[in-house]
Amino acid sequence: MPNEPNYARRLAIIAASIMGGFALIVIDGWTLIYDTGLLEGWAVWTLHRLPLVIGVALLLYGFALMRKPVAYDPSQGPDDIDNIDGA
Repeated sequence: MPNEPNYARRLAIIAASIMGGFALIVIDGWTLIYDTGLLEGWAVWTLHRLPLVIGVALLLYGFALMRKPVAYDPSQGPDDIDNIDGA
């Protein structure tokens, strides 16, 4: 069973990474607009931008996983699209 693709799990990971990444970008973006933090040290400045970087990474991971091809599973029957000519 571990070799078979789990489509529901993959879809959940894609949805969570895209929605979570977008939420982090939006929330942290508004936080940076209200409090720019230009007068703080470099460590605190970096920590304020860390959620933004994590959000971008999650968003990119979700889109990369969405573009990743799904492995062919020979145990499943032929798809209707493959047999669209009615043969």
